[in-house]
Amino acid sequence: MRVSILVFILSAVHATVCTGQSNQTWIEYMLNFPFANSWNVELASTYATVMEQPKWRSFDIQVTPEYSISQHFDLMGALYFGETFQNKSITTMEVREMLGTRIHFTPNKRILTRLLIRLEQRNQRDQETMVWSHSTRSRLRAETVIPLNKPTMFAGDKLWYSVVDVEAFLIKDQDVQERFANRLRVRAGLGYRVSYALRLEFMYTLQQSKNTLDGDFFTSDNIFRFRIKQYLNKSAPHKDRGTGN
Repeated sequence: MRVSILVFILSAVHATVCTGQSNQTWIEYMLNFPFANSWNVELASTYATVMEQPKWRSFDIQVTPEYSISQHFDLMGALYFGETFQNKSITTMEVREMLGTRIHFTPNKRILTRLLIRLEQRNQRDQETMVWSHSTRSRLRAETVIPLNKPTMFAGDKLWYSVVDVEAFLIKDQDVQERFANRLRVRAGLGYRVSYALRLEFMYTLQQSKNTLDGDFFTSDNIFRFRIKQYLNKSAPHKDRGTGN
C-alpha cells in the first residue's frame, strides 16, 4: 500500500504532459453540530462548475457523524448524494457510503497535524440509461492547520489560520473501468474564524487525475473553493472538525 501511494504521488508530481486542464469553482457550506462532548454531525453541501466550455455542473450533499474516541483518534461514517449535469443529454447520480478515521498527531500543539483515512463505496447511475456501476476506493489525506495571529486554534475569535493538505485517491477494484479514478489533490488555503459559530475559508486545490484506460497520462485541474463553516451548540466543546469532499 505505502509503495503504491508513493509511486502514484511521484508519478503525478513529475508528470510533464497534461492532456487537459480546467479551472473549477466550488461553493461549499458546512454545518457542524457537536454534542455530548464526543460527537459531531456535519452536513456539507457543494455546488461545483467549470469556467471553460463545455460547461458542466454538480451538486452534492453529505452527512457525516463523527465520534471522538480520544484526543488522538476519531471514527466517522458518511452518506453522500450527488448529481452531475455533464451536458444536455448526460446526467449522472452518485450515492456513496464511507467509513473512516482521523488520527491527530499533535492535538494540543500550535500546529495541528493529522491523517484522515477513508474507505468509500461508490454507486453511480447514468440517468439516461438507468444503469448502475459500483466501485470502492480509499482516500488518504495528510492535513496541517496553523494559526497565524493567535497562539493556538482554540484561542478565541478573529483568528486567521492556514490549511495545507495532500490527498491521494486509490482504487481498490482492479476491474473498474473509470478513466480518472486515481487522483492526487494538493490544497492550500486561508481561513478566518469570525466567532465560534462562523468560519470563512478560501482554498486553492491542484488536482491531478490519472487516465488508466487510454494510456497512463494525467489531467490537471485548478479548483478555487469558497467555504462557509458554521458550528451550532456552543456549550459542547469540539475539535477542529469537518471533512468535506
